[in-house]
Amino acid sequence: MDATIKTLSLMNDNELTIKGNKASLDLGVYTKPRIFYIYDKIYVSVTDIQTQRAYLFDSSAIPFPNFPVYAASPIDLSDLDNNRSIEIVAKFEENSLIVYSLN
Repeated sequence: MDATIKTLSLMNDNELTIKGNKASLDLGVYTKPRIFYIYDKIYVSVTDIQTQRAYLFDSSAIPFPNFPVYAASPIDLSDLDNNRSIEIVAKFEENSLIVYSLN
């Protein structure tokens, strides 16, 4: 579970609930949901630690296109270079990171 003042996200088995909206995922072992609020938009992520796949959803529990992506850890979202484009950072291998750009 993760929550902000206006957003609650819950993961129950393979079902993710965001603000009352539900998304079903493949069976797996998922991290707790993480809520990100960037540029007035809500993003929610979960990572399947068995298959090393990260999922990203909007506040209506709609998945973003081209997801899941490979991630050997929970992902982090940020505007790394301050260009108003969001980047996604995750562990890639034992001693390396991977950065995805969210278009």
